[in-house]
Amino acid sequence: MLSDSIQMKSRKLKKKRPINAMTNKYYSDRQKIEAVTTYLMLGGNAALTAKSLNISIPTMYSWTKTEWWNELVNSIRKEEKLQLSARLKKIVESSWEVVGDRLERGDWILNNKTGELIRKPVSLRDASKVAVDAAILRDRLDVGDSFSTQNDAIEEKLSKLAKAFTDLSKGITNSQAIEDANIVGEIVE
Repeated sequence: MLSDSIQMKSRKLKKKRPINAMTNKYYSDRQKIEAVTTYLMLGGNAALTAKSLNISIPTMYSWTKTEWWNELVNSIRKEEKLQLSARLKKIVESSWEVVGDRLERGDWILNNKTGELIRKPVSLRDASKVAVDAAILRDRLDVGDSFSTQNDAIEEKLSKLAKAFTDLSKGITNSQAIEDANIVGEIVE
């Protein structure tokens, strides 16, 4: 069951709550997931989501502050980003195929004398523009990769620090905790 409470997570519902029910005590996971997806489709409007799904507004507002709600919102957004990324990748690949074809074979032009379509080599200006744009995009992608790697390293250091400070607050002093605490100097510098 979707809940922040340990007792509620282990609880099994005996029967499913109908969508339009206002008398049962608990909502099903399916209804909670539907509430999250509706909330995201409505642009984050909790009151409108509650009204459209016949959920009390205070219940909806309390759900939006829970951990499981935020986890579902993040997972749905990640899934949407992955789907969008896959679609954009297909578009980029097909556009690069067109650009490559034009660079190799030339642009289509109409020969006014014969009325036929012929290929004219791409101008140097157009070819250089494509090369510069491709180089800029490649550099931006490389910067994004190194930035995400740096973020992962920082998050790892911060988690080690949190553990070290927790150990120190409990009175546990070992060489590993002290060594982890020395990471602070690396981050600050």
